[in-house]
Amino acid sequence: MSSAQAPDQQRHTPPTTPSAPAESCPPPETGSAPGWPVVLYFHHVNPDIRHYTSVTPAAFDQGLARLGERFRPLEPEVVPSVLDKGNHPEPTCLLTFDDGYTDVFEHALPIMERRGWRALLFVSVDLVGQVEQHPVRGPLRHMTWDQLEELVRRGHIVASHGSAHIALNHVDTAAAQADVDNARRVLAERLPGAPDWLAYPFGELPGPGDIRLPSLCFGSVKAPARAWDAAPTNIRRTYLPADEPQRWDRCITEWRRAWDPNGSR
Repeated sequence: MSSAQAPDQQRHTPPTTPSAPAESCPPPETGSAPGWPVVLYFHHVNPDIRHYTSVTPAAFDQGLARLGERFRPLEPEVVPSVLDKGNHPEPTCLLTFDDGYTDVFEHALPIMERRGWRALLFVSVDLVGQVEQHPVRGPLRHMTWDQLEELVRRGHIVASHGSAHIALNHVDTAAAQADVDNARRVLAERLPGAPDWLAYPFGELPGPGDIRLPSLCFGSVKAPARAWDAAPTNIRRTYLPADEPQRWDRCITEWRRAWDPNGSR
């Protein structure tokens, strides 16, 4: 696998997501709008990376166990039907992963399958199969097309994280459109049947100007908690703070309040 030096330089203009919440940002304890699935996002499940974007396999396993006590896993394939119906009657949680790192295939996949979860994975097509030279986390391997195809065979869904993992509000409208369109084309060719969905790199929406976006776009912890049908191009995602596991129970309890104001099971 070759090194993706140039895309990596573009990747690190803004801070890496999940961003540490700014004062104007809802905290991770803020989940979904009432009656809508909680959407979580992860980056790494890795025993060796010490970074706020990474959880260890043991922590990930523990997190899924806690989530499973309060939520039912939401199968990614039913996302369109949830949107059509206008909500979900049961407390449900959708797992998503950004960037398509190989450690997700190696470490997260066995844990998810053992606990009965399937995930929605967002990949930047220019980085598939590449080794990214990250200035803090070191060399990071991205999944290959063969691995992504295997995930699809196992019931997971792969969708777009753009082409080069650029912040769409840091380039002009034409460049942002080209990045989104190229990713759509490549995914349709390499993974026929992949949904035309997008997760914004860095959680950054495109700047002013007309850009043709997929019908369903996922934001980050920066997005407000709004009903999916009211904001289908900026669905809120939140996360379990990797470096603050003492907050996990509080996060899960608060997320559950979207269905039960009293927070009871």
